[in-house]
Amino acid sequence: MYILGIETSCDETSVALLRADGEVRCNLISSQIARHQPFGGVVPEIASREHLVHLFPLLEEALRQSGASWNEVETIAVTAGPGLIGALLVGVSAAQGLSYALGIPLVAVNHLEGHLFSPFLSASGAAIPLPPRFLSIVISGGHSSIYDVVTADGRLEIEMLNRTRDDAIGETFDKVAKFVGLPYPGGPQVERLARAGKADRKRFPFPVPQFKESSVDFSFSGLKAGAIRWARQYRVGEDQAALADFCATFQDALFEQLFSRLDTIWQQIRRSAPPRPREIALAGGVAANGVLRERMQAWGRQHDVMVRLPEKRFCTDNAAMIAFAGLQRRREAGDPRLVKAYSRMLVGGPRILGETSAPLVRPS
Repeated sequence: MYILGIETSCDETSVALLRADGEVRCNLISSQIARHQPFGGVVPEIASREHLVHLFPLLEEALRQSGASWNEVETIAVTAGPGLIGALLVGVSAAQGLSYALGIPLVAVNHLEGHLFSPFLSASGAAIPLPPRFLSIVISGGHSSIYDVVTADGRLEIEMLNRTRDDAIGETFDKVAKFVGLPYPGGPQVERLARAGKADRKRFPFPVPQFKESSVDFSFSGLKAGAIRWARQYRVGEDQAALADFCATFQDALFEQLFSRLDTIWQQIRRSAPPRPREIALAGGVAANGVLRERMQAWGRQHDVMVRLPEKRFCTDNAAMIAFAGLQRRREAGDPRLVKAYSRMLVGGPRILGETSAPLVRPS
C-alpha cells in the first residue's frame, strides 16, 4: 500500500508515492523556474495557474511509473501551509476531491515539517529511522529556523528554538544576487562565483548581527542592505574578480551567523534533560549549497554529532518529503472536508480541525 504526497506551496508542482516504511517509489517535480525567471522571483498568480496545468498529469504519471493503482493508495498527504494561498488551494482542493472520492483519509501536512524530516529519506530503500531526539535546521527562501524534535516513546514533539526576524537566508541570497545582475534563483549563482573568490571581510566588512537581549534569532536584512550598499559602492557587477570576492565574503557572512546561532543553541541544549540529541539535520533549499554542506559536516565532526544532509533532490520543495511527514502524522488523518489551507502556519499549528461529521466510505 502507498501514501500519496501532493506539494503545491510555491513554485514547484510535485507528486510522490511512498511505501509505509518511507521508501520513495516515485517523486515527480514540475519546476516553474523558467516561468518566473523574467520577473526575478515567484509571481503568485502564475504559480497557481502552473499548478492547475501540471498537477493531474503528474498524478497519472506517478501511478504509471510506480505500477500502482488508486486502490493501493490508502492515505493522502497534502501541504496545507505555509505558502502562497492560491498555490496551496490547488493542491488542497485536488487532495480533498481524491480523498473524498476514494474514501480514504487525508493528512494536512505543514510544509516546514516536510523539510524537517527530508534528510531521513533515501534514494533507494526504506527511510532512515528517526532518532529519539534531533535538531533540525530548516533554511530556505521563505524560512530560517532551528527546531528541537523529539520522537521517543511514540511521541512527536517539535519546538522552534529560533526564527528569522526579517528576511530568510534563501531570500537574502536571491535579492542580493538579483541586485548584482545574477539570474534567479540566486543562491546557486552566488555559490558558483564564491568558489572562485576569496572572502575578504576587510574589503567588504559585513557584520554578524547580535541582539541586545542575547536572542538566538536570525536577522539577515542588515546583511542584505550592507551587501547592496557595498555592491553599489564597488560596482562589483562590472568586475568578475571583484564579484567573485564579493560573493565569497557575502556567503561567508551569512553562514557565520548561522553557525554562531547554532553554537549557542547547542551549548544550551546540551544542558537539557535526556535524551540529548546526537544527530542534527540540515534541510530546505539552501541545504543544497555545497560550501554549507562541507562546513556542516566539519561542525559535526568537531562536536561529535551525526549530521544528516538531505539528498539534493529532496532539498527543494517536493512531495516525497510531504508524504514522509504525513507518515509521521498519519494518526491525525481524517475527513478531507475539514482540511484548510493556511498561508501562515507554525510548526505544530492547525492541520485538520473539528470532528468528522460522517464516516468516510470507499465508493463501491
